[in-house]
Amino acid sequence: MAYQQWSLNGLTVEGQLTSFDKRLLSRFRGNIILAGKGLQRGIPTHGGKSISFRRMDAQLGASYAAAYNSGGAYASGPPILTEGTPGAAVDATWVQVLASVAQYGAYIQYTDLAEFQSIDQIVPETVENFGEMMAEALELVTRDILSAGSTVQYASTATTRATIGSGMLLSMKELRLAKRILLRNNAKPIKSEGNKFVLYTHPDCLLDLEGDSTIQNIWQYAGERGANNQLFDVAFKDLPFGIRVYESSLCYIFASLGLSGADVYGNLLFGEEWYGTVDLDALPARVYTKDFGSAGAADPLNQLATVGWKAAWAAVILNQKLGIRIETESSNKQ
Repeated sequence: MAYQQWSLNGLTVEGQLTSFDKRLLSRFRGNIILAGKGLQRGIPTHGGKSISFRRMDAQLGASYAAAYNSGGAYASGPPILTEGTPGAAVDATWVQVLASVAQYGAYIQYTDLAEFQSIDQIVPETVENFGEMMAEALELVTRDILSAGSTVQYASTATTRATIGSGMLLSMKELRLAKRILLRNNAKPIKSEGNKFVLYTHPDCLLDLEGDSTIQNIWQYAGERGANNQLFDVAFKDLPFGIRVYESSLCYIFASLGLSGADVYGNLLFGEEWYGTVDLDALPARVYTKDFGSAGAADPLNQLATVGWKAAWAAVILNQKLGIRIETESSNKQ
């Protein structure tokens, strides 16, 4: 009796075929945090591509420019009036911060054969992928601006980035010290975040926080009993003393710039109106698809199509005193 086998009687080719899962695997990207947390503004149509943020500085007499002495008190008190005499006028101080929008984007070309004969669906997958890419790109633009802020706290006994080394980790103590700096600068917690200051950190530093006994003890002994206790969550959401945590693998790392080549992590702690983000009302961020033949004479045989994204975006620090970069090492870097 004859048998049809994979390796015999003409079935060799069929035996080499591969079955494909029609559902493509997910792309895992870093959490998008910063692009949506700042003061958000749009520039209207025919309004240029730059925006001016302005404020009148808080004022207490003519001495506000030297508002705090080394002890944290006002350099001088309010002006004392002499009866019947208004005294000297004071000058208002205005501050302007400019932000200029730039355009960002990318695209891919694909052929008619690739579109119609590929096993996988090129266009839907590319549209979804480029939407993710656009969000990640704007997050990185925002992160880079904020990670260059001038208010810095170096962990432990370090005095510069180059002196940050082993054991100088992100901890509840470092966060309390940073929050004190913000409060001395009259920073306010963010209302939309439950009246808390926001911490933006890396998973490596989050692991150090999770091992901090101060935090563990609070949730272990004073936290809510049961599954709602944050010790049972994937990560802390709220820390003691009014700090809300967001982690992302996109958090800035100053690679090899610490002591003995240590990586330095740029953790950010900030309050209300520390920074702003700007887009263009007439040119919202979007993904574009161009079909075969849409290029006219540039595609005479309807062979090429494209998928791309474009976004106009700017990020700017509005007040350096309202946010702080906490530079640390991590015990958990890979």
